[in-house]
Amino acid sequence: MTLARLYNRLVKGLSGASKRFFKRQPGGPPPIIAYLLPDDPRWDQQGLLPVNHAHDPLPVAIPAWPYSPGPYGNTVLRVYWNNNTLVYEKTWPALVPSLPPEDLLFEMQEDYLVPGIHMMDYEVSDWTANLWYSMPQQVTVDMTPPLLGGNNGQLLFDTSQITAEYLKDSGDKAEARIDSYNGGKPGDIVTWYWSEAPYDTSDRYIVSQRVLYRADLGFPIILSFTGDMIRARGDGERYAFYQITDRAGNSSPFSHVVLLQVQVQPLPRYLPSPSVAEASGLPSSSTLDPSRAVRGATVVISDAIIRPEDVLSVQWATPGTEGAFHATVADASGLRFSIPSTCIVQHMGKCIPVYYQVAGSDPATSELHSLTVQSMANNKWPTVQCTRPVGVVRQLSLTLIEGYATFSLEKWAFMAPGQRVTITLLGVGNTQVILDDYPVQAGDITDSKVIVDVLKNVFQAFTIDQALDVRVSVSFASGAAPANFPSLSLTLVS
Repeated sequence: MTLARLYNRLVKGLSGASKRFFKRQPGGPPPIIAYLLPDDPRWDQQGLLPVNHAHDPLPVAIPAWPYSPGPYGNTVLRVYWNNNTLVYEKTWPALVPSLPPEDLLFEMQEDYLVPGIHMMDYEVSDWTANLWYSMPQQVTVDMTPPLLGGNNGQLLFDTSQITAEYLKDSGDKAEARIDSYNGGKPGDIVTWYWSEAPYDTSDRYIVSQRVLYRADLGFPIILSFTGDMIRARGDGERYAFYQITDRAGNSSPFSHVVLLQVQVQPLPRYLPSPSVAEASGLPSSSTLDPSRAVRGATVVISDAIIRPEDVLSVQWATPGTEGAFHATVADASGLRFSIPSTCIVQHMGKCIPVYYQVAGSDPATSELHSLTVQSMANNKWPTVQCTRPVGVVRQLSLTLIEGYATFSLEKWAFMAPGQRVTITLLGVGNTQVILDDYPVQAGDITDSKVIVDVLKNVFQAFTIDQALDVRVSVSFASGAAPANFPSLSLTLVS
């Protein structure tokens, strides 16, 4: 064999896999590999592949480069795994005007995704046989879950009984320690539980989650169980345990449970029903004459055991119903709550619940007081008057009506905007509504009256020298029967 032929054979051998050991400085962007978690200086692992994607083909995209078609020769893309393993190759012949985007996409078989730190890069040979190389992309495959410490990682509490006194003395919390675990890495997440049954991992039993940083891995790791959480989940036997999941998604087994006896709830207390100062009756039920509450009513709380941290409020009637009121401000005693007069009249002829609520660490609701609100006596309402023509007492003369007559209803108890007023003329053989379901306006309150003008020809439809009644009804609540005010009895004369 001549020396020239030997030289050519050596060069040809080096042009294969071995030549990648002699590459020039890489300069192209790295391949784009699906699913990799973002790198962060807080974490140790770079290019971390979530474990749930480590058993399937791995999608890869090669960034497009400035491509120029040549008159001869091929353009070749080669993608390598761990420097020497060719996992994708694509050749484009001369004169191809552009590289199809789909040619730069491929899936690497999952067989290559074994635990460890890997590198993927690629090289491009253009039609002039010029080679250039990409920067490598690190891929870390981690399939090893964290390993809990002794006694299956059981949490270490300083007590086995959680009481109200314990929480008070320990800053309203209970704390537990994780002394150690193996395989810990920055970015691990610990999730801890407080459940009614061992290893009940329902979301409702999760206490919290915490990301562990480098400083946390010096041990011990302290987990906190707040007093609010402990009280909210009630008394009895409770189980505390945890699980650690690394950034790749590998989860440790659940730790061995700790059984704790919890008694933090205050003993049940008796909250008797309130009373209404303006009403008369029994402690649990009474009757209110609305005429005694024209300035409002007063709900009184008595005989209840009230704690310093309790916050009281009173509910007047069923929440959401018309005329209901939630009183949150008490007098100086803290036990008397005012109900505004605007919330009385809607309940006439009805029975409503009245009760108080205790908010705070031990929320509760009192027993109900059943309050019957009477209808207002007819003579407690004003009588409508005819104010034009002037001087009408018992007779209304058609002759004296110049264009129209005016009827006026003076301000009544509990008068408020939105109440509905109907005024009707009732005579022999004829009835005429002169004000139909009129909503009281703010201006009527200011004027202290509701007035209506009635044209003279309306009266001409009634029989002369016969009775003419002016009747008034007022509706105070939607769907409730209106209250009938006293009628004005006149005689229509010529």
